Amino acid sequence: MTAVWAAILALVLGDAGLTGKVRTPDDVAVPNAALIVVQGDRVLTAVTNERGEFEIPGVTLPATVEVRASGFGTVREQLAASPATITLRPSVIRESILVEGTASSEAWRRPPTGTTVLTSSMLTTIPAVTLDEALRVVSGFSLFRRSTSRASNPTTHGVTMRGLSASGASRGLVLLDGVPLTEGFGSWVTWTRLPALALDTVEIDRGAHGATFGSDALGGVLTLSSNLPQSRTGTVRLTGGDLGVAALDVAAGGPAGGSSAFGTISWFKTDGIVPTAPESAGAVDVRADAEWFSALGKVRFGTPVDHITLSAWASRDERGNGTPLQRNRMAGGTFALSYDRMLGGTTVGTKISFSPNSFRQVFTTPSSNRQTETFTSTQFINTTGTRGVVEVGRVIPRGFLTARYVMTRTAADFSERRTSTSFVMALRDDADAVSMHAGFSPSSRLSIGTGIRRESRLAPRAGAARDGATVGNVTASYRLSPSVVLRGAASGSHRWPSLNEMVRNFQVGAILTRANADLLPERAMSTEGAVAVSGRNWHASAGGFWTVVKDAIANFTVQTTPTIIRERRNTGEAHAKGAELDLSLQPVTGVTLRASALIVDSRFRHSIEAPLEGKWLPQVPKVSASFSGDAAINRWTRASFSWRAVSTQFDDDRNTFLLAKVRQLDLRVRFGTDRLALDLTIDNAADARIEVGRTPLVTVAPGRTVRVGATLRIN
Repeated sequence: MTAVWAAILALVLGDAGLTGKVRTPDDVAVPNAALIVVQGDRVLTAVTNERGEFEIPGVTLPATVEVRASGFGTVREQLAASPATITLRPSVIRESILVEGTASSEAWRRPPTGTTVLTSSMLTTIPAVTLDEALRVVSGFSLFRRSTSRASNPTTHGVTMRGLSASGASRGLVLLDGVPLTEGFGSWVTWTRLPALALDTVEIDRGAHGATFGSDALGGVLTLSSNLPQSRTGTVRLTGGDLGVAALDVAAGGPAGGSSAFGTISWFKTDGIVPTAPESAGAVDVRADAEWFSALGKVRFGTPVDHITLSAWASRDERGNGTPLQRNRMAGGTFALSYDRMLGGTTVGTKISFSPNSFRQVFTTPSSNRQTETFTSTQFINTTGTRGVVEVGRVIPRGFLTARYVMTRTAADFSERRTSTSFVMALRDDADAVSMHAGFSPSSRLSIGTGIRRESRLAPRAGAARDGATVGNVTASYRLSPSVVLRGAASGSHRWPSLNEMVRNFQVGAILTRANADLLPERAMSTEGAVAVSGRNWHASAGGFWTVVKDAIANFTVQTTPTIIRERRNTGEAHAKGAELDLSLQPVTGVTLRASALIVDSRFRHSIEAPLEGKWLPQVPKVSASFSGDAAINRWTRASFSWRAVSTQFDDDRNTFLLAKVRQLDLRVRFGTDRLALDLTIDNAADARIEVGRTPLVTVAPGRTVRVGATLRIN
């Protein structure tokens, strides 16, 4: 009967448009809420006024409306009548406090915050296998190594944000449904733990966010949200291609009674390539194969104002490192339980998660002529981490307040076996944090946010002295006109050294890197400013930033002959300053283009190690740019591309080992309908040589490869 009335209303109202108001559950107006309606090729938007009222001309009812506002959870509602009242509830536990006035689901960067939003539909248009491959189209984001998780060692799966990579540890935090997607020992980002069909949205916030997220958020935060479909759906995808690539992805979910559920699995394998450059490879060099299996499940019980969410994700990843003996295995996952309840204008939320992980890696020393290899050691790491969060949020006139307590408890056993010796270390990494945040909109044009966080940490062993850090931030955005927004921020942040940096020695090629248990935490100050301009079919953003990291941790070269030895040290200050440019546009119906660029000067300054003064930070290119897009060729065909350019960069602290510039083009063509589609993907279409590292021998990423896939969707 509802569908019948909706059809009647659509015939009567036609394109009369949609009006209404956005309120909180206690009937407080929500100003500056953004409303988005997508109908065919049209994207219609509006922003509520100071009384929470909105008007969207030209909407055909019934219509699905997405509503976003700072401090509130995103709402999607199907409206069949106008005027309408939409209720928003404060968002908690998600750990992403954003002060913003407007948004667009298709905006490359949200004007008031600079947040880049990638929806699941946008991710499917980017020619990529893993999420870290797809994210390279975003300025300010790069991997510690140029090769992605498809073809590199898991211990190199870090994130570099805004040119702040001075060692292998991430300077960017990755969260999946509010839980860090990192391994507790080394803070390695386990990208292969994400099934290919798991995500609903990805939000990239560049810049220091320590006041909200704590350690590791010096350069930025990636917030990943898993799917929870509003209607019953299922997807099956098969893929095959060069280098022995084979993959299977399955997902299903939807509402059932008073609950909603979603589940997905992924399996992927590849024979890989020989990572050592052809001019240096010998008999000992073999293909670096990889195979992983991952799964994610999620179920929610209750109502929008009172619900429990159970979720879990896990994976097993096995791969070779380019010689017969060098292999590694990583396995583990996360189990999480959260409860959220709305009490008038107050929201209370709790989340607890448990994350067991294990890692095993074999090290060898190849001979100088690369004809043989000698076993060096096998390392074993077993980690269990427990994390709890309690948060209270309150809507106030023209703003919101939140208070949060976060507790993490990590226990790790690290052991190493050599031919004649072995040892075992029992390690701890425990932290507690209390934070408060507030957001205000004194007028319809101005939004202001502020936060403060106090955090303490005990590591690497039980009984060690606790270290502490207090950080804060201030953010502001001002809507100069309907199409121009100014934004700025000043932030303090910090990063605790990982257990890996404090206790684990490792060897890559001919380079031995030693741990340092006496490392101090990194502390950073950052400022930034930007202007965002929007037109009818385009969005542009230009901004600058400056970050100073004190006690920056780097792999410092202490010996160059007869072998290269490095040690993790606090080297003084790392200064990163630069500019970010972003543009998205729809020049014609069915065509979307996006461009992104980062220009950065990232160097050691005031270094306590004289050889480093003025040197470029390792693994940071001076310029990186991307150009991507997709187009509907006809009713049955859609094409997409991703072009990425990276300038030269150094692989070491002394700026001795230079990696050549990179130009990579990826292409995809999809044939079919939403229900059944075939796609052809060409990675590195120009077969460019991509230098990944120098150890000191050059290692490379895969050249041109072709993949073919078939996708079946059932609704």
